[in-house]
Amino acid sequence: MGVSFTLWSVYSILEKIPLNVPITEGAVHLDFSECAVPYYIKNDFKLSIIYQDDSYPVDATCVIYSPKKVVTVVFIIKRKFEDALKNWLVTHNEKLFDTCCRRRELYCHETSHLIAIIRAFPSNRSSKVREDFILKISAKFKESIDIAEDSMAIPLVFSEEKPDDSPSVFDKDHFRYENDDLDYFSLYAELMLDYDTMYNALKQIIDSGEEQIRLKDVSLKTLVPINFFQTFPQKITALKDILARWY
Repeated sequence: MGVSFTLWSVYSILEKIPLNVPITEGAVHLDFSECAVPYYIKNDFKLSIIYQDDSYPVDATCVIYSPKKVVTVVFIIKRKFEDALKNWLVTHNEKLFDTCCRRRELYCHETSHLIAIIRAFPSNRSSKVREDFILKISAKFKESIDIAEDSMAIPLVFSEEKPDDSPSVFDKDHFRYENDDLDYFSLYAELMLDYDTMYNALKQIIDSGEEQIRLKDVSLKTLVPINFFQTFPQKITALKDILARWY
């Protein structure tokens, strides 16, 4: 495992992910060279986000290309989620709310896969440890291993989120590879709703004159679905802790 890849590096990468900004282009290619990450990540990783129309069979997927050279991780997401967020930011039409929440869930889920892939990648660049990395990935996704080194046509699939799947519900080992000890439940919850986002949402609700703060109001401000709080009740505790400092 690339042990020099710390959570500080995680948050540096997250600044590049368009979690709160709708994308109008057909694809986005993210550069890690200016991120506060170890050199091997700047040099050996790329991330692309590609958008597909509604005929695409899954809502989102995470794939990897050419793991023997530069590791290119690709998120593929339905275009409708970008369109929904773009319209939501203008109209705040509640008919778009569920779609916008799902967009956030999909981005956070696939970003968790990205972090897991990077953590599985060896910081040592020798050919032997590169081979170990490929074997590790192959063992976890046996059914998808038919990859041609120089072909962009056959990806190694890591994650597929079908329309009925919940990106917020996953088993303990869904993301991790071998001895990865990162708590992905905590990571995913933090991606979905970090402290600053909670603080700003509560402040906006209070400043608007609301006498009673409802969980639905927080959801509307953050685009985090209410059922997220059932899965991660610690976030309700965190909200209460912020409010307790003010009252």
